[in-house]
Amino acid sequence: MPVEIISKQRRLPTRGEVLVEVGQQVQPETVVAKGVVPNHELHDLNLFKQLRVEPEVVKNYLTKAEGEQVARDEVIAVSRSFFTRQTRVSRSPVDGFIERVSTVNGRVYIRGNPLDVEVTAYIPGVIKEVIPEEGAVVEASGIRFEGAFGIGGEAYGDIILASEGPDTPLSSDDILPEHKGKVIVGGSIATLDALREAVNVGAKGVIVGGVDQKDLTYFLGYEIGVPVTGYEQTGLTLIMTGGFGVNPMEGILFETLRGHSGRMACINGATQIRSRSIRPEIILPSP
Repeated sequence: MPVEIISKQRRLPTRGEVLVEVGQQVQPETVVAKGVVPNHELHDLNLFKQLRVEPEVVKNYLTKAEGEQVARDEVIAVSRSFFTRQTRVSRSPVDGFIERVSTVNGRVYIRGNPLDVEVTAYIPGVIKEVIPEEGAVVEASGIRFEGAFGIGGEAYGDIILASEGPDTPLSSDDILPEHKGKVIVGGSIATLDALREAVNVGAKGVIVGGVDQKDLTYFLGYEIGVPVTGYEQTGLTLIMTGGFGVNPMEGILFETLRGHSGRMACINGATQIRSRSIRPEIILPSP
């Protein structure tokens, strides 16, 4: 497979601070830019039921005002009954701030604190362009090819072959403790137990010809139904080069991966299921 120039645009989802400059050498873990995004987590507490007061007077029982910071489990409202000598309290479920109090429905809305975000270089290379307040363009030489389907996000690690050939299944017996932090290359299909064992040993990824669709469902704990994969929290990035079922890996691809054994691979399992406009990728950077 030919060596090519690979260019990756690395951008924040918001405005932020760029931490690199043109000409700088970077590694996959190098933080290119960082910023802060709003927290979409919004909690609403039914104060009038919790405190047993009328909705229009809930503000009278708050210990915090709109816009004030609150901590998880902090008391934000108190109601005391002099007749029954009972005290009822409401606590914040998260660290955040009181966004709004409604005297119509007697609820208080608490939004989680803003979230820190950062984007890394993903591949080893050089910064060719800085995108002000957003990120940068990383350029490297290497070999890039696409898979048929994948799960899990960006990852990197040294390649290690665990199957003898492109038509050899990958079983749990092939996964060893020394595969921790590696990108494992299998043959025609990976079993469910092999995927689970790869997670157990701490492998970064698995590249294989195929996986049974039912096994993938069991591995994830649910059926794939979202239009874009890549956000799965399995602890592993999986790339199928052929698709579901038994799919012997193409010989030239298997031999290319074999030739890069012990060297870095940068992988991303993100796949757009419907249109296939996003395909999982494997990048083999040049030394």
